[in-house]
Amino acid sequence: MKVERHYEDFQKPKKIEQGGRLKLSGAFLLDHEEELVNLIKHEGRLAEQKNPLHKVSKIEKVNGGIEAEVTDHNLAMHIGKALSHAYKGEHKYKFREGEKYVEVDWRRD
Repeated sequence: MKVERHYEDFQKPKKIEQGGRLKLSGAFLLDHEEELVNLIKHEGRLAEQKNPLHKVSKIEKVNGGIEAEVTDHNLAMHIGKALSHAYKGEHKYKFREGEKYVEVDWRRD
């Protein structure tokens, strides 16, 4: 008797715990939205080339800002640093207790 296994079912909860979310806000977004989104996509593609599980899974406009979800907490932090390096602004990290999930808030007015 052969047992069917669905490995993707085992990986889903892990991705939530280890992923991250980026929240971009500030007046700077009005004139530079496309550039910021392109930087997020570019860093996501580079990360995915190194590890197919590390990627940007969603980018959307929310409440006058931009939010992006990623599958790896290190990628979220890396993108936050890349935004600050390229466009200045401030970035802060918020970790969930006991998890690797991180929220990165980036802002420039």
